[in-house]
Amino acid sequence: MSDHTGHHDDVGAYLLGALNDSERKAFERHLRDCDECQEELERLRPAAEALPGSVKQLEPPPGLKKRLMAEAEPPRRAPNRSLLAAAAALVIALAVAFGVSQLGGEDTRTVTATVADAMPRAGGRLDIDGDRATLRLHDMPDLGGTRVYQVWLQHGDRMVPARTFEVGRSGIGTVRLPDVRRTDGVYVTREDRGGARVPSEDPIVSVPL
Repeated sequence: MSDHTGHHDDVGAYLLGALNDSERKAFERHLRDCDECQEELERLRPAAEALPGSVKQLEPPPGLKKRLMAEAEPPRRAPNRSLLAAAAALVIALAVAFGVSQLGGEDTRTVTATVADAMPRAGGRLDIDGDRATLRLHDMPDLGGTRVYQVWLQHGDRMVPARTFEVGRSGIGTVRLPDVRRTDGVYVTREDRGGARVPSEDPIVSVPL
């Protein structure tokens, strides 16, 4: 069995094509007999191979490769293999993080709603999934037949009217919002039936984004 100690740092560099020809051949010979390196290679391979096709490819700044290689292999000195391997692992980790942040429709999160003190039992949350969101409220007072709750979307200084809803005796309100792109917050007020064009009171439910 080949010496694992001399090759365990080469996996990331191998995946990124950062090994020279002799180093690559030596690592491939080692890889045939090393289960640990094989497992590490398969663990990192999806990040190295799949992400380039998932995110928009950008042209690197001029001179970037030259500067990186100068850091990894200073003039008149032998290549620092540990530094090169660490740099390769870092590149893969950064690629994973950048790729996830760039994939459309992957913004899934939940934001807790703040409710007015006058409704101590009420609460809720905003579930965001990509461009869409769902406002879920509980223990909201029933407003009767003459008034309704109205949702507002904040865009900068503007409050844009969205949907109205009622909660009935259950006190539960669920409002689906099809587009919350460029929305700075979601708010709820109490308005006359039919809704309003501008809020008539301060929000009783607030979800800043």
